[in-house]
Amino acid sequence: MWYGVYNVLLIIGFPFILFALLLKKRCRSGLLQRIGWVVPQGWGSQDYVLWVHAVSLGEVSAIVPFVKTLHQRYPATKIVVSTVTETGREAVQQRLAGIATHCYLPLDYPWIVNRFIHALNPIGFLVVETELWPNLLRELSRRGVPSVILNGRLSSRSFVRYRWIRPFMCQVLSTVSLGLLQSVRDEQRFLKLGASPDRMHHTGNMKFDMTMNGIVTSRPPIRRSTFGLSEDERLFIAGSTHPVEEEILLESYRAVSRAFPNVVLVLAPRHIERSDALAETIRSFGFSVVRRSLLPESGHQETVGPRVIILDTRGDLAHAYGLAYMAFVGGTLVPVGGHNLLEPAVWGKPVCFGPYTDHCQEIADLLVESGGGIRVNNGQGLTETLIKGMRNQDWVSQTGLQVRKVIDDNQGVVERNVSMVEQVVDFGEPRPLEEKRRGAGIHERTMNGWESLLTGPYRFATCMRTRLYEQGWLTQRRLPCPVVSVGNITVGGTGKTPMTMWVAEKLLEQGKRPGILSRGYRRKNPREFLLVSDGTSVLAGPREAGDEPYLMAMRCPGVVVAVGGDRYELGRWVLSQMPIDCFVLDDGFQHLGLDRDVNLLLVDSSDPAGIKALLPVGRLREPLGEAGRASDIVLTRVEDESMIADVLDPIRAALGSAIDPITTRFSVKRLLGASESISPSDVCGKRALLFSGIGNPDQFHRMVTALGVQVVDELVFRDHEAYGPPRVEEIYRRVERSRPDVVLTTEKDLIKVQSNWSVPIPLFAVCLELEFLAGQSRLERALAAL
Repeated sequence: MWYGVYNVLLIIGFPFILFALLLKKRCRSGLLQRIGWVVPQGWGSQDYVLWVHAVSLGEVSAIVPFVKTLHQRYPATKIVVSTVTETGREAVQQRLAGIATHCYLPLDYPWIVNRFIHALNPIGFLVVETELWPNLLRELSRRGVPSVILNGRLSSRSFVRYRWIRPFMCQVLSTVSLGLLQSVRDEQRFLKLGASPDRMHHTGNMKFDMTMNGIVTSRPPIRRSTFGLSEDERLFIAGSTHPVEEEILLESYRAVSRAFPNVVLVLAPRHIERSDALAETIRSFGFSVVRRSLLPESGHQETVGPRVIILDTRGDLAHAYGLAYMAFVGGTLVPVGGHNLLEPAVWGKPVCFGPYTDHCQEIADLLVESGGGIRVNNGQGLTETLIKGMRNQDWVSQTGLQVRKVIDDNQGVVERNVSMVEQVVDFGEPRPLEEKRRGAGIHERTMNGWESLLTGPYRFATCMRTRLYEQGWLTQRRLPCPVVSVGNITVGGTGKTPMTMWVAEKLLEQGKRPGILSRGYRRKNPREFLLVSDGTSVLAGPREAGDEPYLMAMRCPGVVVAVGGDRYELGRWVLSQMPIDCFVLDDGFQHLGLDRDVNLLLVDSSDPAGIKALLPVGRLREPLGEAGRASDIVLTRVEDESMIADVLDPIRAALGSAIDPITTRFSVKRLLGASESISPSDVCGKRALLFSGIGNPDQFHRMVTALGVQVVDELVFRDHEAYGPPRVEEIYRRVERSRPDVVLTTEKDLIKVQSNWSVPIPLFAVCLELEFLAGQSRLERALAAL
């Protein structure tokens, strides 16, 4: 259900998503790649490709040591780093030049992520922090590609939001192979959302492994002359700042600059496209404004005295912190949650920050405990801290040493994470593309956009209906006796009728008095409820009752058979007339209004294509994940063990769990005519005309040819064909034209035409017998326990 709702919302929201991406300047680049119009090129099934996703600049900065370590250890592996923003792209190309290739992350539409995965063919997918894209992660899981949350964290805001959709998050997290998380708090939050405890691990924050050397070599050097500073001026850098917060900083700087006019403020807004608006705010406080992008590299000083420099160039902040006397990290004086406190800390600079540090809580606590981090509650607290620092250089130096010690004491996270990634990602010989996709089931081929548009509303409706029953919004009623349901998840024949009859007969053998409840599809009797058999006599024909209920009544003497639309009310009606010990619900998997004790789901192992897509594109009545409602899954038409994996693997992938199916097949023991039965060997070698009106006519054809029959002609009618005079006449004409030795049909077709059969060619029905290959005793025990 949840994936259906999610995808319907994605489809509905596509115009708004596209508009939002166009509106944000930093997200416009790579838009054609993000919507799947252009996909990465140059990787094939024999390449070693590791896909790492980092949203933007901050996440890319955090993974630089990790990616470099992997590259040194596995030089044959091609590393692709995807981002969402232009700043992220620039960071990849600058800091990982010659090591990783960049692409933009595809939007999370099934047909788009399928194209990307097919193009990249990755051996693993690593997502930095908390970028959980449900369709991408699910498709990777179905293809057998491990997904790892790297340097993962979960903010309080995200955690609260995710808890509203915990059932969905539980499904999403089940597709994650490994979670390497920044803190114990993050680990606990993921577990509360339903993540598996054996997959989530607290390994620490990789930002501790950032080094000054790595920062310095990542960009051309920034010197004091770059900012036009004189020798006696001190730099106070406030990085990753936000509106409102900047006004607090400017007010504090105004107070500090009155006492210490040699202090210069550098403001590095979180989003540099706000630089023009920020410049106006600075001027309103009476300060002159200097733009970093307009300063000459020669070191010429154009302005003296208190001033504010806007750092409006990308990628310079981490290095600029090395020039600071003291530093402040933004997003903390306003309820954003804070940014990277370690960027100034790695330089051994005192780090000031506000009370809002949810995004970096563990690091903030470590810095405060060490004495190197200064948490201020407001602008006044910041002013007092800055004045203290300006008056006491020794205190600044000591505080910086304590900050640096925190960095040194917590390094080694990269190596731990690399070791754990090696446990789930195979960096050896990569599997061929088709092998990776084996077991992908309903996603073995790439779903295109039109298919998703067609199936999305149907998926949403079916899943929503199921969840409404599960949550009690729709009432599931219970009959006063046990109920066994036999059904399927696809349209077309899977062998429900033979299984329903087998269950009823087994209950009869166990001394119970069973009754079969069927809806009587295409029956002509207008009565709400109809008794087809009272267990001693057949009371209605195939036209009044429907072909399958009539067949069950004929084949199962001693079993009560009744038809009606509402199976709960039908069951109560039957119980009001006769004693029943147990009901068998024919075609009942989707009849959720009636509770059941045993819920058998039949899947045709000879038809793996039947579970590839939902209606109206494919034949699935419900998403494959709804198979989890079944108490047992029964595979029918299993001729050899090689057929099992093709249908069972997609179901296992959809459920995320192992399955021990009951396996069966159908055999032909006899052929039934109007007045006699013959052996299958009696038709071997004979020329036959076939006709049928069933859900799976191809299977009927294969079964007949397996008897050694030579098929000279065949008519296929719609399922539950009534066989009025025009249809019978059509059969007669084809018989006269093809001159067969025998005419063969199915049991449910025979009962509708045998009374009118008037041609001299003998007519027989192929009678199927159910044979169990595995699981029969398990099913018998379940029935005996009712």
